[in-house]
Amino acid sequence: MNYQRVGIIGAGVIGQAIFDVIVTQGLAAVDYVLVDDRFAAPAGVQQLREHLTTDVQRALAAPTDLVIEAAHPDVITRLGAELLAKGDLCAFSSSALADVSVETAVRRAAATAGTRLLIPHGAVLALDGLSDGRDAIEQVIVTTTKNGASLGTDTSARGVLFEGSTRDACARFPRNVNVHAALAIAGIGFDRTCSIVVADPETRKMRHRIQVFGQGFEWDISVSSTTLGGVSGAYTPKSAVGSIQRIFGFHPVAAC
Repeated sequence: MNYQRVGIIGAGVIGQAIFDVIVTQGLAAVDYVLVDDRFAAPAGVQQLREHLTTDVQRALAAPTDLVIEAAHPDVITRLGAELLAKGDLCAFSSSALADVSVETAVRRAAATAGTRLLIPHGAVLALDGLSDGRDAIEQVIVTTTKNGASLGTDTSARGVLFEGSTRDACARFPRNVNVHAALAIAGIGFDRTCSIVVADPETRKMRHRIQVFGQGFEWDISVSSTTLGGVSGAYTPKSAVGSIQRIFGFHPVAAC
């Protein structure tokens, strides 16, 4: 797609990385970066500051042909269908789609308007393999291990906090299982994908283990990165930037 004007929702670690790559590589004009009233822009990011707004209606009225959400699942819940009615939407908070009513609304809006909902791969690998092999895949297990602070729970928490369907995991840990949601969407769905969330108070890493079992094959993939202090790991901004570059058709190595 030849996107000319974009909006960005969220200016945390991921949102800032996305803003930087779009501006520095001249991928498109940024109409706005939508944040909430609590956001405090860090020093030394004047160009970002000039694009910040807390005005949702201003954002919705902007002539964007692509909006990139990197904020919170609530954004997709509240604004996803409205944004898709006027342009494409790239949703990093894919856990919002575990809510059947939200998924139905955004899919209907995209179908009616002829727009696209784009799901980036987040901090994991193998979405293409899951999509290609979904008809032959029998089981997918995704295990995420983080410390309690990153999971939004007690810092001393230890052990398995959740084991069940990815749909239920998204409801319980909406900001921590976007990886699980993306894997479910690419693969065998929210109800058949199994999610496990583990707390380890001694780790500074975020680990995702993806186990896939199919007809005559199985994969066991582990991804680990150091926490950046919130819900994101060190690899996540790199992954986000790569996803955005692919959307714009700009990437040093083409994947097929």
